[in-house]
Amino acid sequence: MKKNRPIKKSRWIILAIAFILPLLFAVPRIYKLVFSLHEDYRLQKSLVILRAENEVRRLRIDEYKKGSVLEAKARDDLGMIKKGEKVFLIKTGSGGR
Repeated sequence: MKKNRPIKKSRWIILAIAFILPLLFAVPRIYKLVFSLHEDYRLQKSLVILRAENEVRRLRIDEYKKGSVLEAKARDDLGMIKKGEKVFLIKTGSGGR
């Protein structure tokens, strides 16, 4: 009976090594995978926000190129419009924007 015990212990040791050794290699890779998935999600979210901001800026640029907003914005920035005052822009047929 005493001879069987060392064999049983060595089996448990071999089984423990067989399970622990792959875990030592798998855990860092799993960590990297989870981290990269989280980073990908964060970057995708940031990309959506940046694209929306770019679209808003494109729309503002188009408005400024048309000229209809440019004068009102300049007057407002320079303080030439009082609060509650309405601004009317008159476009001329020749030389107007």
